[in-house]
This record gives sequence, structure tokens and C-alpha cells, in this order.
Amino acid sequence: MLNINNYSLICNKKVFISIEQLQIVGGSKVNIFANNDAGKSLFLRSIHGDYHKYKGEIKIKEKSAKFYLKRKKTILLESLPHILPQETVWKNIVLPLPNISLRQKQKITDLCNIAGLTDKIAVKTRNVSYSALKFIELIRAVVQLPYLILLDDFDTFFDRGNYLKALNIFDYVLDNGAIVLATSREKLNSFDEFYSIRSNKMEKV
Repeated sequence: MLNINNYSLICNKKVFISIEQLQIVGGSKVNIFANNDAGKSLFLRSIHGDYHKYKGEIKIKEKSAKFYLKRKKTILLESLPHILPQETVWKNIVLPLPNISLRQKQKITDLCNIAGLTDKIAVKTRNVSYSALKFIELIRAVVQLPYLILLDDFDTFFDRGNYLKALNIFDYVLDNGAIVLATSREKLNSFDEFYSIRSNKMEKV
């Protein structure tokens, strides 16, 4: 569960986003949409623990977001892929998993099949498309089973066909009680809850 109360996001001494109360239960896909420069990226970074210029309370599973600074339980995916170009697709996916069980290996294989990466497993990531890189990041995120997956500008990641594949991949973490929180410029399809940012206020729509 994610709880945010009496929140004000501050940048250059200006309040970009204010939230009276926001509560999201586990297993939910949530879309926050607004124009560019509305503070969406900084908002996700504040949940992730990388941006601290805010007032108010952020709680993840009843503990302050600051509690998770040393041991992250959130994963943030931004527009720029964070990938090792000299390594293979498989190596990039399993990088944060020191010991891979047979069950995890099978799940990763299944997710790669959904994403259309099966024939690229042994290919170095410098030789694959942008959408493939984003699928690598997404699969790497879901197999870690974090509490939250935060997706910045998710509407720029995929075309329609790949977008539907990504929604399918989300099911793995949603079934385990995680939250998927995605920002975009326009309202996205097939999400459970929607929030818009207007006049510096985030409100449910």
C-alpha cells in the first residue's frame, strides 16, 4: 500500500504538486497524467527516495519512504534505458539476482516470450531496439518483486502492440501485491485508477 498525506513537492522554491491524500492498495495499476513540466518525474523520484524537497508524508506499507533509502523496495524506470550494452539480454535481466532458482529462470523465460525477446536472449543489448531495452528493464524489475514499480513517461516506451505486452508482464508483480505507478502526458488505457495534475494539484479522476 502507498499512502501520501499533506504532500507538497517543491522545486526552485515553488510548489509543483500538492496532494491532500492519496491511497493506493497493492495489486493496482495507477496512471498519473499531466502536461510536461508538471513535476511528474520529481514526484516519482520523491517516492523512490531520490528527491527530498517535499513536505508531507509518504508511506510504503506503513513505513516512511525514507525507511527504504538503504534497501530499496521501489524500482524506477525512466525514459533513458539503464543497460550494460556489452552484455547480453539475459545477463542484463538477471544482473540483480545473485542466485537464480529454476522457478525464476522459467518465469524470466516466460516473460521474455511475452515480450518477443526469446530469439534475442544471447544478443548483446547494444544490438537491440529501444523497445527491447525497455522490455529488458521491465522484466528485470518485475522478477525482483518490489513493492512499487515507478514508470516515468510510460507512454513513450512502446507502440500499441508492445504496450499490450507490457500490461501482460505487469500481471506478475500485481498478482504478488505490488503497485505499478506510471506517469504519462495523456490518460492511458487499461489502468485501474487515474490521477491528473491540474493547477499544481493532483486529484483522482
